[in-house]
Amino acid sequence: MPQTDILNPKQGFDKALGDTMNPSFGFTRKRAATGLNKKAVAGVPYSRELQNTGHSFSFSWLNRTYACVQRLKWYSEQYEDGFFTIIDWDGGARHFVGHFTTEINAVATANGKWDVQNVTFEEVPTVPMVEYPSDWDHDAISFGPINDYGDQKLATSGAWVLTANPVIDKDGDATTFQTMENAAGAAGDWAQYEYRGYGFRLWLKRGPTYGQCNIVVDGVQLAAAIDCYAAANMGPVMVLVQQAMPLDYHRVQVVCVGTRAAGLNGIGWAKLDVMR
Repeated sequence: MPQTDILNPKQGFDKALGDTMNPSFGFTRKRAATGLNKKAVAGVPYSRELQNTGHSFSFSWLNRTYACVQRLKWYSEQYEDGFFTIIDWDGGARHFVGHFTTEINAVATANGKWDVQNVTFEEVPTVPMVEYPSDWDHDAISFGPINDYGDQKLATSGAWVLTANPVIDKDGDATTFQTMENAAGAAGDWAQYEYRGYGFRLWLKRGPTYGQCNIVVDGVQLAAAIDCYAAANMGPVMVLVQQAMPLDYHRVQVVCVGTRAAGLNGIGWAKLDVMR
């Protein structure tokens, strides 16, 4: 499978190659802006996601062996209409799946030494990966039911109400966080968030008035009958982690089961962590 073909599987020197396939230092990693941001004459700005573009790199391989050059040319031509994996060893050993979008132009700089410069590698969305990104502390971002401007971003069907939750932080300061609550939790009521990225972590509220729900991802039921009941209020709890998802637009939907007694079927959507 193409994603299992890794350009630079070793972090260090490859004796068989007589070189390393890791690019020379000074390469650029960037992620293009994928949203359209507009500002009317009055009011706050608004944005829309327009594309699922991922990361791109500008690589160079300087003072390398001809074997290294040959390997680069082979990957460029073999996967011109496909994809392979490259590992960013100095960026947490994170995997990126994509292909080269520029030519491999080798320049002889000395006897047995070659330079290949300014090669662009771009991620390909929707394709599988050997290792999916998992650094939730540094690479993930969180989406609540509303954005900072108070615009509701969570789509709902049924009796969902935006609720302010008071909390005292570690410094003793009073703050609030917003959740979307469905107190009745009628069977079939749902809340859904669409995002661009890789995997996600879903946080729902747990407590004595909360019931069960099914999780549907991209139209397919991923998890059934997650139970949000707890004898005491626990606040937001991570109820599902789905890491093995390729770069794309994804839809996460929480569907109320609603089979318990009245007052025990509620569902509270807290936030969605999205891997970028």
